[in-house]
Amino acid sequence: MILSLLIGSLIIIISVVIQAYGNVMWLKKIIPSFENRNKFDHSKVALRLLITSFLFFSILHFLQTWLWAFTYMLIPETRELFSGVSEAWYFSMVTFTSLGYGDLTLTDNWRILSGIEAINGIMLIGWSTAMMYSLIQQIYKNQNSN
Repeated sequence: MILSLLIGSLIIIISVVIQAYGNVMWLKKIIPSFENRNKFDHSKVALRLLITSFLFFSILHFLQTWLWAFTYMLIPETRELFSGVSEAWYFSMVTFTSLGYGDLTLTDNWRILSGIEAINGIMLIGWSTAMMYSLIQQIYKNQNSN
């Protein structure tokens, strides 16, 4: 169980770093859109920002779930559960999003990892949701100030 907690903690740290760097990079990319108020008069800019931001955050979560899937494939006891990487990714996506279908479960010694991944997913998806909400607020604020 200690090894599970250590591995889970390491993957959480890596996932948070991915999320943090991704967010900082994305903010640097989109902030200029808000600095040029004349350019922001068009709703096309707002639509582009919303759509690309959603896709960007989805890609971040795909990377994070792939990280968990590859971790499961590196552990001999959990690798036996999956027929391949795609099934490990399916399990990771279901766990990360807290759907937890239960069609696949980890062995007793490693079961805690799925709980750790679920907590990780809830927090990171919440972080992305907060970023999207903040973006929507900023768009609303900019469109009403023009």
